[in-house]
Amino acid sequence: MVAVRAMGRHARIRRFETGGTRVRKLAVVMAVLALVGCENEVEGVHKQVAEHLHNPKTAKFGNVRIDTKGTICGQVRGKDDAGQYEAYRSYVAVKGEGGQYDIIVDDNGNNLRIREICGGAELQRRAEALADQPAPQGWDVEVIQGANMGALSDMTARLIEKGIPSSVEYRNGKPVVLLGPFPTKEEAEARKAEVMAKLGTDSVVIQHGAQR
Repeated sequence: MVAVRAMGRHARIRRFETGGTRVRKLAVVMAVLALVGCENEVEGVHKQVAEHLHNPKTAKFGNVRIDTKGTICGQVRGKDDAGQYEAYRSYVAVKGEGGQYDIIVDDNGNNLRIREICGGAELQRRAEALADQPAPQGWDVEVIQGANMGALSDMTARLIEKGIPSSVEYRNGKPVVLLGPFPTKEEAEARKAEVMAKLGTDSVVIQHGAQR
């Protein structure tokens, strides 16, 4: 709100803030401070995650997402002794009551605990239950999707950029990104590893046409 007091030919302008204006400004300041605090916290967690790599100083993070409880999920990779980036690995940092984080970094590409927290556990359990079953229609690589994982269009665009063909199937009204089907499970596993290595995108190998 602006108030004007007449003074001859000139006017002196005084600005007044209403209660609502002050509240809005305070809310903005608090939001900025919260964001800065969150960024500092994530940076601290990432330093701990990097210690799991061969060369911690070369750590590169992708697909980082934070839920309302402060849990941090994402993928990380670093360089080997030859200076080449290794494949991405999934990680999760779970915030405890005392503010400390319990960190898990995936070593084999199928860490169920990480998927229970970050998404994909149900799909992994289903794939494991069907592991010994035949696959007459071949094998799919199904991209894991979940909360805060980004837009579907962004995901498919990144796959196209890397020359990796994919398709979208709607299941129970929800879009699912699939690669394949592949004739053998070995070929599907190879594509799964490629997608994680190049994009840091987690996925699960399962029989094409299997009930999810």
